[in-house]
Amino acid sequence: MDSVTVTREDVENYILNVLKEEKKLDVSKLSFDSTLKDLNIDSFGFLEVIFSIEHQFNIHFPNDLDHVKTAKDVVDETYSLIQQKNKAA
Repeated sequence: MDSVTVTREDVENYILNVLKEEKKLDVSKLSFDSTLKDLNIDSFGFLEVIFSIEHQFNIHFPNDLDHVKTAKDVVDETYSLIQQKNKAA
């Protein structure tokens, strides 16, 4: 998704799709306030989600993601990294 304006909604939709397709979650029951633990996403599953997001949006997450606890946190962190990348371009 380079050279295209990525909206927060784009990020949310992509993450929902990743959770649905890769983690086999029922997204109709997903709340962005759900913790990753509540979604049964362990640390390995979290890394898989992060790698998918990095690949899709050509961004790189920092090593320290201890503050990322909910699906909303994943969206916030992703969108922030995309915005930082766009400002640097």
